[in-house]
Amino acid sequence: MQTLALAELIDYRDHQIASKSFGRKLNIALPFVAYALDAGESISNEQSRLTRLIQVVDGTLTVVQDGATAVPTGAMIVIPAGTPHALEARTRCKFIQMETAPRG
Repeated sequence: MQTLALAELIDYRDHQIASKSFGRKLNIALPFVAYALDAGESISNEQSRLTRLIQVVDGTLTVVQDGATAVPTGAMIVIPAGTPHALEARTRCKFIQMETAPRG
C-alpha cells in the first residue's frame, strides 16, 4: 500500500506548467498525472478518448467548456470522453488528473 500527499506531489514553477506522471510508479495502466499551474497559465482546448477525473488539491482551476466552471480546492470534476475543454489557472492551482475508460 502507498499513501500519497496529493498537494505535495508537485511544486509550482514561476510562469510555467509543471506536470508529473505517476502511472509507472503506482504500477497502473491508466494515466494519473499531477499538475501545478502558475497564475495565468492554461492548457488549451483538448479532448481525450478516456473520461477525465480532475481533483483540485490547491487553489481553483477553471474548466472551460461551453462556459467556465470554477473547481475549488477539494472538488472534483468529471469530463466525459470526447468532450473538448480547456484548463485555466487564474490563480496558482494544483490538481491531479486520472483517466478511465467510460462504461459501456
